[in-house]
Amino acid sequence: MSIEKTLNYYGIKSIWHFTDLSNLESIEENGVLSLRNIIKNKVDVSCYGADDLSHRLDRRYGLDKYVHLSFIKEHPMQYVKTRDGDIPNPIWLEIDASVLFNSDSVFSNQVANKTNTEIYNIEDLTKYMDLDVLWGRTDWKNPQIQQRRRAAKYGEIMIKDKINIRDIIGVSHG
Repeated sequence: MSIEKTLNYYGIKSIWHFTDLSNLESIEENGVLSLRNIIKNKVDVSCYGADDLSHRLDRRYGLDKYVHLSFIKEHPMQYVKTRDGDIPNPIWLEIDASVLFNSDSVFSNQVANKTNTEIYNIEDLTKYMDLDVLWGRTDWKNPQIQQRRRAAKYGEIMIKDKINIRDIIGVSHG
């Protein structure tokens, strides 16, 4: 199924990026930049959503050229970074799902920079991502469904270089 048909089938209009409120002014000026572009353009970032180890792994695997996004407005890393105080004022940027139409868009069905993680072309989304537990109607009380959903939350969408400000359609706290 094409990415357009997949988005329509599940009614997906948005994907998500978490950051700290202190980064919003920079995002309004520059868009959401990949780590590579943040460094190249010497953009001041108050709080990163990833730690130094994650940044090193992203550079090692060539994932620093992507903006990392979440399939849903819920990602385990956001919870950890907020809990640990690394992101004191978390916000979610709602990104128009049309950014997925970029031919350079890729995804992983787990943490992207984890050893031996496969990175897939976005057109293979239905083949390698458990979309039903993220966007479909399922039995939330079923322990197997809960386990599948927990695993699927770690999936990442990656957009090459940058998310333009015009593609940010909302900001919410939390």
